[in-house]
Amino acid sequence: MPIRHDLFFSRRWRGVVAAALLGALGVTVTPPPLDAHAASTSRDVRTLESNVDTPALDPVEEMPDLREYAAGPERKTEFLELLVPLVEAENAKIQAQRDWLIDARERQDSLSDAERSHLQRLCDSYQIECGTSNTFEYLLSRVDTLPLEMVVIQAVEESGWGTSRFARQGNNLFGLRCFSEGCGLAQRGSDRHYQHFDSVQASIEAYLHNLNTHRAYLAMRQTRAAQNEKGAAVSAESLIRTLDSYSVRDNYFDVLLALLRTNAELIREHSSNDAEDSPA
Repeated sequence: MPIRHDLFFSRRWRGVVAAALLGALGVTVTPPPLDAHAASTSRDVRTLESNVDTPALDPVEEMPDLREYAAGPERKTEFLELLVPLVEAENAKIQAQRDWLIDARERQDSLSDAERSHLQRLCDSYQIECGTSNTFEYLLSRVDTLPLEMVVIQAVEESGWGTSRFARQGNNLFGLRCFSEGCGLAQRGSDRHYQHFDSVQASIEAYLHNLNTHRAYLAMRQTRAAQNEKGAAVSAESLIRTLDSYSVRDNYFDVLLALLRTNAELIREHSSNDAEDSPA
């Protein structure tokens, strides 16, 4: 069954939504719930002052069967046209939260009650203790975007360009496991279970939240923060090299970096941003 390209963000709309989310400091976005299983076809982005009705960010409630496309350029194109706009939308939401935090840090002694409530929600979502002298620094180390190329490359490897059973049946593009009894989708021949998501975007949301909060990815967050501190663009390659806890495979770095070298330019071609703004 062909993918309905009209259901996905056009590049024009990607830019419109990113601009709406990032346009002004002080615009706040409600943090996503920790279970991150939203499946609506439109998103009402709540701010402290108003609601911003955005175009449909995620109509993909069931991952299409990309095995119907020949392996190679055709399948890659379909996968990237589906995934890239959703990753960009999630990164835009996080960037809007980060912009608000940077602004709020400068006036933290005069925040309104509504702003303090919003700050507490961010602390709860990102698992940070509020009210300490380091609250903003700790939050800013977690409330941050990830390079588009890195996110897409991990989805490529973990889902086989969107063709794995967990991707097709559970919208799980990142090999995210679950551990409660009877949860998710069982891996055949083992006792492992993998999360089931109500939408593709929920899978992306959970992946980003996992890397931004789990203690196993502290080194990744520290590397990102160091590059931010220097004013340098955060590179996918540098962060990939910190993901030793993501997989038990000995050659995981090598596999991801090989995929990055082969596909980074193609990923950027599907991005709404200029290639120069997103170094591999």
